[in-house]
Amino acid sequence: MSSHHIVRENQEPALLIQDFKALDREMLDQLLEWSPTIIVDEYAVDFLLAEEIKIDIVFSKSTPFFIQEQTKLFSIRDSFLDSAFDYLISNSYSAVNILCSSLDSLADKYAAFINIVAFYDNKRYVYVQGHYEKWKQNGEKVYVNEGAVKSLEGLRRLGQGVFETTHSGFFRLDFNSSDFICVGEDI
Repeated sequence: MSSHHIVRENQEPALLIQDFKALDREMLDQLLEWSPTIIVDEYAVDFLLAEEIKIDIVFSKSTPFFIQEQTKLFSIRDSFLDSAFDYLISNSYSAVNILCSSLDSLADKYAAFINIVAFYDNKRYVYVQGHYEKWKQNGEKVYVNEGAVKSLEGLRRLGQGVFETTHSGFFRLDFNSSDFICVGEDI
């Protein structure tokens, strides 16, 4: 980052850690490079403290025995993800990266209010509307619910919900609904 680059409050995506095992340390370090707001539940606190990662916000059903100085503590209302998404949206965050153990349908519920990128099972998922276009190398996999796909370019079907790029360059997916659609890729 250059010295003249100004980062405004909530400009960078927050990092919501529901499952700290979702990414290896190298990939996690890449997400931490821009010093995102780090939001966790009580179960991730010990791991992050052991890794010397500063935690900004903890959502808990009980009070953890130790949290870092200046760490905010909030109660979980319905679920950790509901509480965290509500916090992010009410505090005007425009984007969030989530390390998760499953692609929870809650992300679908909140995708209209905040840009969501989910990391799960060695894949990166984005929630998009209408269409999705991206440059990829030949032979790379793309994961999407094929029932939502109206048309595609630059991809061939490999199996249920799994596609492969047919050449190096842009591929495109057009969807048959205005709903947010989850599109994944290997990382």
